[in-house]
Amino acid sequence: MRASLRSASLFRAQRGIVLIDAMVAVVIFSIGVLGMVALQAAAIKLSSDAKYRSDAAMAAERIIAQMWASDPAALAANFKSPDGAAYKTWKDTVTRLTAQSGLPGASAKPPTIEVSADNIVTVTVYWQAPGDAGYHNYVSTTYVAR
Repeated sequence: MRASLRSASLFRAQRGIVLIDAMVAVVIFSIGVLGMVALQAAAIKLSSDAKYRSDAAMAAERIIAQMWASDPAALAANFKSPDGAAYKTWKDTVTRLTAQSGLPGASAKPPTIEVSADNIVTVTVYWQAPGDAGYHNYVSTTYVAR
């Protein structure tokens, strides 16, 4: 009789432990799922940032390639921002790309090209990623031989 009383009181003391175990397991699983969602969001943002940097680099290298193919003596006249004819065409191309699928916010802050007296060219492309407060930029500096 004593053994049955002991086992009955032990059974009452352990009642609900399975429910607590299940609740702890659900909490741990939920934290893991939330961590995976945050990781996925960070991966998508980093992937977008890399695409924007790549698009900016492509735009800058495109205009630098045109400079190499043109007359080096006329770099400042043709490519310097904001009045160079080649600069205006390139800027319109970058803006058009922006409207389709390129750099967000690049039309609000246009790219710049600086040409020094000794043909050192600095191309700066700006963009503003969705949700970012400020602008990012890509700067490429090169020497175009005379």
